[in-house]
Amino acid sequence: MQKSAKKIWRWNFSMTNCDLKTMIPCMLDVFLYQDKTVGHKSIKKIVHIQNGYEIFGTYFLIDEIRDLIDRTIKTILTNPDHIQNIHKQAEQLNTKYFNFSKSLERIDLSKLSNRELLKDYRKIIDLQKKSHGWALPTTWFVDSDGEDFSNYLLNLIKKLIAKKKSTLKTVEVFSIITTPEKLSFQMKEEIESLKIVQEIKKDINAKKIFSQNQLDNLEKNLSKLDKKLLAKIKRHYTKWNWTPYTYIGPAYDMQYYLQVWSGLIKQNIDIDFELHKLQNHIKETKQEKQKILKELEINNKTKQLFDIAAEIIYLKAYRKDCFFYGMLHTDRILKEVGKRFNLSLKQARFLSPLEVENLLQGGEVLVNELNQRFKHNVYYQDGDKFKIYTGQKAKTFLATLIFEKQKKVKSNNLKGTTAHPGIVKGIVRIINTPDQMSKISQGEVMVAHTTFPSLVPAMKKAAAIVTDDGGITCHAAIVARELKTPCVVGTKVATKDLKDGDRVEVDADNGIVKIIKNKK
Repeated sequence: MQKSAKKIWRWNFSMTNCDLKTMIPCMLDVFLYQDKTVGHKSIKKIVHIQNGYEIFGTYFLIDEIRDLIDRTIKTILTNPDHIQNIHKQAEQLNTKYFNFSKSLERIDLSKLSNRELLKDYRKIIDLQKKSHGWALPTTWFVDSDGEDFSNYLLNLIKKLIAKKKSTLKTVEVFSIITTPEKLSFQMKEEIESLKIVQEIKKDINAKKIFSQNQLDNLEKNLSKLDKKLLAKIKRHYTKWNWTPYTYIGPAYDMQYYLQVWSGLIKQNIDIDFELHKLQNHIKETKQEKQKILKELEINNKTKQLFDIAAEIIYLKAYRKDCFFYGMLHTDRILKEVGKRFNLSLKQARFLSPLEVENLLQGGEVLVNELNQRFKHNVYYQDGDKFKIYTGQKAKTFLATLIFEKQKKVKSNNLKGTTAHPGIVKGIVRIINTPDQMSKISQGEVMVAHTTFPSLVPAMKKAAAIVTDDGGITCHAAIVARELKTPCVVGTKVATKDLKDGDRVEVDADNGIVKIIKNKK
């Protein structure tokens, strides 16, 4: 590593609709738990720049992030059993985080003393840090700065295909043999949702209500449904309405589900076929994997590497879902804290965990400082210590840092990584949050910073998907392969260089997005 790179900060990710209550524990856990995976604390320093709910960028020192990635790759290749054990522990921690968050549903937080509220807050933050930070070197960093692990596996597949003189395509092989053999939360919800539609279709009265009424009248007529069916509808809503919450909400309302079910019935979708396809996903995945393993004669040692990639893909999605559920209940606690200390939820979301603890133990907080943080803040972490700068202090601090210059090439072509092949032309729609999904129509091109489960309805409408972030193990890539939708990920600049109404050609065979015509 060149000495000149040691103090240069490299952009790693940006995010939308996020706050400090989300990010501070997540940045602390980078330092706290990375050694559990690789036996060493490579990353010690982090810089995070935020305006409102938008994260301009989170940066790491080049030598530190490259050291962590190199150590992670080495550990995967030399001690895969250790990595798989870390992945099991990460799944268990996320389940524990989810279950504790669920236990808070039954609690009236307003009736808790400050001491009791503090106990629950400390518990959920501790679980957030552990569940997010455990296995982070493999489930985020290893592919976050050049897709090192994915590229290693892709090159390995190319060699296997060439050796056997197979006609299989590299990206498709990667897609199949790294597909998790477990159902995601999103798939489980979809299966349960389709089962409710089955019941609605079998009930003459219910089918009539859902097929003949406008959305506004649907909710009014729910009381006319069979009591058992109505109870199932309400249970589904209660069980799954958190899925689009991401970091600051909102959750789905009942109308969302009524609209989905009404649409499926009115469009005469073959529910039995769709349900069968989802329920047989795991079986078909295993069969497709076995065919490839046999054709390419992949031995157990090599197969273990692809199994690890599949674990990474599953854990990314599972961790994110558990995280979103945890955010919903962390916000519930912060809302209660706000009520007790005359803070809005927006202000409470920009408290550090230590400041929340201090408030609940009789301390004070500077409201003006919270308002300044929302407007603009720079978070700097060194080990397990951190500072939050606002105003002129933030500008002064940033002026002392050297950021890697992003190469800007003026071109009508954006370059990324192929997640699923295909060539499509269409109109661009920028979709970063669930409330923007109504913009996209069937056959248009969805462009996003990144994707997550609550954006899947928009992804299903898209003729192609393009993202700023991610590699071929990211959420967008996973869903695109399931949907067989052309997809280019990791362009870094798509949401900046493209705008709603632009016409583009997505050449996912070559990882290129070509601007055909800019909207005037």
